[in-house]
Amino acid sequence: MNDAKGKVTFSCPYCNQKLSFLDGTVVKLAGRLHAESFSCKAMFYIPAKLGQYGAIVGEGVRVREGARVEFECINGACKKNFTTSYDADLAEILMTDESARKFVVVFNKIFGKRATFLLDFKRHELLESFGEHAKLYISDFDKPRNFFGA
Repeated sequence: MNDAKGKVTFSCPYCNQKLSFLDGTVVKLAGRLHAESFSCKAMFYIPAKLGQYGAIVGEGVRVREGARVEFECINGACKKNFTTSYDADLAEILMTDESARKFVVVFNKIFGKRATFLLDFKRHELLESFGEHAKLYISDFDKPRNFFGA
């Protein structure tokens, strides 16, 4: 059902910073981890293939299952948080295919939870869902959503 054509590029929905790296195989995101007495930021490299999970995290950082990661733009002038306006567990970024068609990719921010959603940017409709935990969030897409805090 995925309507994306050819090679895709991921980008920040606010400043258009390219997030795709290594010939489009990974998405690079800044991730912030918080606890009562500290906060740290690291780069996260996640697979660009929708439905494939895992992450390579910046050196010296170990993320445990269940940790909430606040993902944000890697552009130092932007640094916008990618959390959705409708669910604090989800983040959203922009994906563009070779024909310049735009999609929204929504993914879970809880380390170890596997849920990813592909939505048509113009029609605001769910095209596909991935991951064993997607059913926990699927009702978020029963109605049209405004993307990127709009």
